[in-house]
Amino acid sequence: MEESRIYYPPKRTGTIVHFLLILFFSSGGAWSIWGASNVQVAPQLLPYLALILLSLITVPFLIYRLYALHRSQYSLERGGIQLQWGWRSEKIPMDKVKWVHKAEDLEIPPQPPLIRWPGSVIGFRRFLRGPVVEFMASREKGLVIIATEEGYFAISPFQIEDFILSYNALTELGSISLLTTQSSRPALILTEISGKKPLLWIFLAGAVLNITLLIWTLLIIPSREKVSLGFTQGGIPHEPLESVRLILFPIINTTAYLGNLVLGLFLFRNEENRVLAYILWGGSLLIAIIFHIGMLFILQ
Repeated sequence: MEESRIYYPPKRTGTIVHFLLILFFSSGGAWSIWGASNVQVAPQLLPYLALILLSLITVPFLIYRLYALHRSQYSLERGGIQLQWGWRSEKIPMDKVKWVHKAEDLEIPPQPPLIRWPGSVIGFRRFLRGPVVEFMASREKGLVIIATEEGYFAISPFQIEDFILSYNALTELGSISLLTTQSSRPALILTEISGKKPLLWIFLAGAVLNITLLIWTLLIIPSREKVSLGFTQGGIPHEPLESVRLILFPIINTTAYLGNLVLGLFLFRNEENRVLAYILWGGSLLIAIIFHIGMLFILQ
């Protein structure tokens, strides 16, 4: 028998659901941007801004969940069990594993997390009058529970029976070299970043510039009926447009800021890519400054 096996969770349904959700929220955000650029009075901006904000929050979150689904696997070897789900990973030495059973074989199986959908059954839930279970699964049914000295894990290997048979066979063979206990969570990356004060100042400055640009724009819109965006080749201002079109400035700026922030987090995980992450985060400040300067020229 092979001394190590890799199993994957079902991914097809989850991938389709994630793509549909990303398409839905992205379309809603694009429609809101179009709607915000065509409103006639400032109060009509509020629902569009709310939808744009919702899109800016949900789309990066869904993209990460899709990324995590496709970077998920469960590895069995004589030295222990390795669980991987996106940036979350767990290495469990074989001597720390108490038992491995199908959830349906338990007298009272754990309930899945409250917020879940196909391809993303992630989170924590407590057994009824029992310990907490961490879910790293793509479906609610067909779960395998791994009990360890440190905690419980619920996973969803596509080949459930083979996973359990392989675990039993490997435990009978015994361990020559045990895995070293290791736990990695996405929060650890944020903890590392929080220890670097220059990065915190960059993030804070970017957030402040986003807020000031939005407030500035909202103050200008009621005070000016029309503005001219740019000049012709002859140096003559373009035909004036409704000042409400200026709302595109903070929308585009915030989108760039959040996009660079999320992409930078992906790059920051690898030491060799951190320079690129710093460039992206610094670029967000430069973009925000350019938008502020552009606003000054428009108002002259």
